[in-house]
Amino acid sequence: MELTILVPCFDEQCVLEEFHCRLMATLKLLNITREVLYVDDGSQDRTAELLDQFALSENVRALHLSRNFGKEAAMRAGINDAQGRAVIILDCDLQDPPELIPLMVHEWHKGFEIVNMQRRSRRCDSWVRKTAARVYYAAMDQLINDFNVPKQVSDFRLIGPDAVTAIRAMDDSAGVLKILVSWLGYPSTEVNYDREPRQAGKTKWTSLSLLNLGADSILAFSIRPLRMYSYLSTTSFAAGLIWVVGTAMFGDITQQHLLVQSILLLSLGTAVVGEYVGRVLTVVSPRPHALCKRAQP
Repeated sequence: MELTILVPCFDEQCVLEEFHCRLMATLKLLNITREVLYVDDGSQDRTAELLDQFALSENVRALHLSRNFGKEAAMRAGINDAQGRAVIILDCDLQDPPELIPLMVHEWHKGFEIVNMQRRSRRCDSWVRKTAARVYYAAMDQLINDFNVPKQVSDFRLIGPDAVTAIRAMDDSAGVLKILVSWLGYPSTEVNYDREPRQAGKTKWTSLSLLNLGADSILAFSIRPLRMYSYLSTTSFAAGLIWVVGTAMFGDITQQHLLVQSILLLSLGTAVVGEYVGRVLTVVSPRPHALCKRAQP
């Protein structure tokens, strides 16, 4: 099998039938062996039923997780189960057109191991989402220096055989997939496209989940927040020491100022260190990030 189209799903009954129809029509244009792998991430609507119907067709499979583990876990479960040498990750809300798959395969055959689909604009997103995206990529630029994270690239991409093998060899806690793929360092290219409005249903990404995604992206690939806190603590300690000596020589020490400064530094340190400790606990946990309930067929 040359290619797996990996489609994570969560409560997408409103759009699945149209998506599947467009996807299958597009795959007929490919002259390589391929399969479609739907991953049901614990949906509560008719998504599981529809996926089982799709799986009655040749080269279409459905993997059902035992509950909602989140998109990251669903994608990793799909990559581990994929039979194709290369994997294309595609959401089923039709914002990322399946008709672009032949173009992605063409770029792969040109020698690129990773084909990132890069949005030209975010005109379909709200002002809040656009602002959050700008802040996210700005933070990636400042906090991750070892490799480049392409801007305006989501999970819509083709991952070649070498990269798929490398991802499978890593623990599920290796980090956010969109950042991990860039970390691998394989030859990659960006293909610009226009993202369409969501065809039906509602996005599952809340402000809190987007914030968590940003935090996970940083914590898994950068220690700069810890280092910045170390610099801040050292500078603050030196300034505080000079201030204490100066006030002792020329005036009274203001205990309230010292107390406030100590509390602020302690609070900041607890927050930063606590996040990294939490990340360590997640990584060393023996629990898998997702469990499969059943597969069809």
